[in-house]
Amino acid sequence: MTTEFIRVAAAVGLLAVSTALAAEAPAAAPTITLQTTCPVMGGPINRKLFVDHEGQRIYVCCAGCIDTVKKDPAKALRTLEAAGVTVAKLQTTCPVMGGAINRKLFVDHEGQRIYVCCAGCIDTVKKDPAAHVKAMEAKGVALEATPTAAP
Repeated sequence: MTTEFIRVAAAVGLLAVSTALAAEAPAAAPTITLQTTCPVMGGPINRKLFVDHEGQRIYVCCAGCIDTVKKDPAKALRTLEAAGVTVAKLQTTCPVMGGAINRKLFVDHEGQRIYVCCAGCIDTVKKDPAAHVKAMEAKGVALEATPTAAP
């Protein structure tokens, strides 16, 4: 064997190994850019003002923008997505186990409702609810507000 043949064979081998490793590498998590501006007026959002549409939460800046978004939520979604914003999704999975939520099982924390999949997850969430809220919000999950009793 010539030296040139050995070099070519080694290069081909390295290429094959690097290709195999790249194929097995996990895909990078998508970049999440949380909504900070209103799709109607462009002002800073108020997290207490929003429209839920088909499992997504569209925040607005003022009460006046709610009706505009309700009239054409698809337009508001297009505006946000065109700006590279990750539109918040309503919670559908348990923050502990990752399974589907059971809407009868939850922990309320500082005005937000954290749903879980089973009774066993309630104690886990109660140990540090703020951490679960923070982790879900960082993933673009919007939590429901804790229902208030009628006066």
